[in-house]
Amino acid sequence: MLNLSHETVGNASLDKLKGCCVHLDPFFSSADREIIVLTDIIVCVLNCLFSVVAVFANILILYALYKTSSLHSTSKAMLCSLALSDLGVGAIVQPLFVAYRWAQINGNLPKFCTAGIISHIEGSHFSAVSFLTMTAISLDRLLSLVLRVRYQSVVTLRRVLFVLAIIWITGGVWASTWTRKQESYSLMTMIYIPVCFSITFCSYFKIYLCLRKQACKFGRHINPLKCIRNTHDMNFSRYKKSVVSMFYLFCAFTASFLPYLAHKIVVNISGWNTSTSVLFSFSLTMVYLNSSLNPLIYCWRISELKQIVLHVLCQCREHSAVWEVKYISSRNRVKISSLHLPK
Repeated sequence: MLNLSHETVGNASLDKLKGCCVHLDPFFSSADREIIVLTDIIVCVLNCLFSVVAVFANILILYALYKTSSLHSTSKAMLCSLALSDLGVGAIVQPLFVAYRWAQINGNLPKFCTAGIISHIEGSHFSAVSFLTMTAISLDRLLSLVLRVRYQSVVTLRRVLFVLAIIWITGGVWASTWTRKQESYSLMTMIYIPVCFSITFCSYFKIYLCLRKQACKFGRHINPLKCIRNTHDMNFSRYKKSVVSMFYLFCAFTASFLPYLAHKIVVNISGWNTSTSVLFSFSLTMVYLNSSLNPLIYCWRISELKQIVLHVLCQCREHSAVWEVKYISSRNRVKISSLHLPK
């Protein structure tokens, strides 16, 4: 375990600590120490910076979702679930990940073991919730197109909250398998990520085909994404914008998770070595950085959320300016009063 000695771990027995870290040993036991230390320093800096961004940005998004009135309640619930999982990554997973890797650099085996196991379990939990929620969002957009006027009666807020509760419980149960057997966990990961990806991709492709079919009714050469028709009391312009927005989120998720999936496949083929250990560190960081990217997509694609976030930031800026003026004024008054003191 990177040449950690008895002096590093204090009075505890080395065998006991090795048993505690049996889940973490394979990740770096065959890697070059100098390369791993350099990698740990880079990922610690990245995760420190983006942890703050993820927490601050997702708190703003949650507040904006609470204040907005243009989004349907079911859509707000699913976006809130996504923002909460991203907030969990920024507030819990990334700080623990930094503590875990920094403990590895310093040779603090007890902290390395504790922070490492918790960060991996919670990271798996929140990542699974995010991926399953993205899949649920794509199915929701498809049902909105297929059901039309029956959508609001079928996809109710109570049913959506029930599905989201199942997603969070399922994510927790799946994450708990991380400590049992790494091979089973890796196999499940290589199954569930492609399955969720396939369901999401097929949902958006089905939406595209439906819009294309609708476009063919009004002209053969019309771009289906530009086919805006208000039929069956459904605003296709608004619907198209929401679909495109969620598709951008899906693309960001895909770009973030593909390196991690590729790493799992490579490890199962070639085993653990310096290259796979480095890929492991950066692929996990890519997954975590997605929590900072999603709020930017929300603000870019959902205009009302953008307006609320900008309004909050402007208010914060005004308050900081007022406090600065008060501080300068009070300081000047102190200076003036000191000049008039009798000598």
